[in-house]
Amino acid sequence: MFNRVSNILTNMDIKHIQKLVEKSGAEAWVLVDYENKNPALVSMLGPKFLTRKIIAVLPKEGKAYLITHVIDTVYLKDEVTSANFDLLPYKTWQQMLDLEQKHIGAYKKVMMDISENGLLPRVSLADWGSVEFIRGLGVEVVPSANVLQEVTAVYSERGYKLQLEACEKTLKIKDEAFTKIRSEILAKGETDELDIQKFISDRFHEEGMVYDDPPLVAIGKNASDPHYTPTKEAHSKIHKGDLVLIDMWAKMDDPEGVYADITWMGYVGESVPEVYRERFSIVKAARDNVISFLKREIPKRPVEAWEADDVARETISKAGYGEYFVHRVGHNIADDISPHGPGANLDNYESHDFRLLLEGTSFSDEPGIYAPDFGVRSETNLHIRNGELEVVAGLQDEIIPILK
Repeated sequence: MFNRVSNILTNMDIKHIQKLVEKSGAEAWVLVDYENKNPALVSMLGPKFLTRKIIAVLPKEGKAYLITHVIDTVYLKDEVTSANFDLLPYKTWQQMLDLEQKHIGAYKKVMMDISENGLLPRVSLADWGSVEFIRGLGVEVVPSANVLQEVTAVYSERGYKLQLEACEKTLKIKDEAFTKIRSEILAKGETDELDIQKFISDRFHEEGMVYDDPPLVAIGKNASDPHYTPTKEAHSKIHKGDLVLIDMWAKMDDPEGVYADITWMGYVGESVPEVYRERFSIVKAARDNVISFLKREIPKRPVEAWEADDVARETISKAGYGEYFVHRVGHNIADDISPHGPGANLDNYESHDFRLLLEGTSFSDEPGIYAPDFGVRSETNLHIRNGELEVVAGLQDEIIPILK
């Protein structure tokens, strides 16, 4: 839908956004930016050298317009921007406020990039003063969350295919990592979290993949910290009898590449002890209950992201481990520089994410139990396509007995 390679919207895209604005019940979407900090507006205008405050207004009908400083207009007169936006230049701050009052003050209800109680930082892009000024004009201001998500988190058909490729390669490298642990243990009696981390990172590069940070490799108690990662200063040896968690993420080295982000677990032995199998089965049930819930509900109705978090949390809480499930059940995945994308997170724990789970978006499903004795997590990636849920990154059914 959106041209994410050039990062400039077409006329058709603007019209699509205006339809979304109208559908929301608002009269316009008002975006505020300063020095290219608002990714949605940057996606519309491109990465231009803008140095003053700019306000973009996309009404439900009619041409969109930019309230912009006269100095910045030189960068806003290109053919694409001119086709999509009228320019309303100002010189002084008084003139800027007058333009806002004249044009935005004429609306009864607008959307802005805000979230209730500031709980969604990816949404809360409009500054307090700008919001309060517009409210002071007698205009009702409501969150733009779902329209913003349409612009920043929905990716292309090509991105979807690149995600499938990334998932396939990541699952293969995961198998190689566990095989590497096995061979090192059999040959030397031990290996190291840091060595396995480097092995995975090197294999990503060999497969033409990139990532923001290296993977997490953690044994036993180290895995009780959801974001533990081995470093040169702090890492552990891996021996027979250790439980091993590997959390790895990467995407194809392509502007439209979408991340694969998975967590799998193994045990350095021929059979997995019951205490590990029992706790993993709870996490697996929570993961699978999320999938079953979304497969059932998404074809029938709009689903808000927080609902999926409740499903997983109820499963783990009923098993007696609720206090050790210390993060949201999943995060958005998009063609971003990080596996944590700008769209809806499966979250009713860290925040109440009321955004809808949209067609053409992906997100992780990764419940965990982080008890003091050891940590357990299972993670896959889900995608909504043609109104139905797809599992795109594999499902681990049981802990891998690495030496079997």
